[in-house]
Amino acid sequence: MTIHVTPIPRLIDLAAPAFTLGTANAAGSAVTAVASDATLLAFDATVPTTISYSASAAAGSAVVTSRRDHTHGMVSAPSVATQAEMEAASSTSVLVTPGRTQYHPGVTKAWCHGTDGGIEASYNISGLSNDSDGVNTYTIATDLSASSYPVVTGTDGAVANNSRCIYSGSRAAGSFKLLSSNDGVASGLTQFAAVLGDQ
Repeated sequence: MTIHVTPIPRLIDLAAPAFTLGTANAAGSAVTAVASDATLLAFDATVPTTISYSASAAAGSAVVTSRRDHTHGMVSAPSVATQAEMEAASSTSVLVTPGRTQYHPGVTKAWCHGTDGGIEASYNISGLSNDSDGVNTYTIATDLSASSYPVVTGTDGAVANNSRCIYSGSRAAGSFKLLSSNDGVASGLTQFAAVLGDQ
């Protein structure tokens, strides 16, 4: 017996995939088929955007996605102000760090709260030498660049009919003298001082 085999004609034409990536499932309308070894468009070669400061978040509208190992560009790290830039006090494009703040001309370089008995509190003051009643020499830890800096002084308390006075005496790059008096008589009053200038 002879067997005759009649090929079955292929009734389905295979088409290139045209799937759309979306945020929800949806039925399609095409009546074509896709081969099991077809390639799906899921990625593209577009370089991801560079992340910038103050950029707003967005869901996006691209119909393809980035590869798992993609990388975003990043803006350059902000520049940190140098001592010279702090002293110039003109740049508006660099960042200030705690260790450079003191170089700005408008910032106090040292301050103290002292008495004839010693230092009660201070910044950038390493010592006090009591020269005589109401006269003290304060040593600056990190010197100023010159001795022409100003010293702002003050004291506390009040006594009726009395005149308390505190003023700065001689100054060097690394020290300054404070003198205090009560009714014109040298007196060991509380001494406050703030030093400005250039380091």
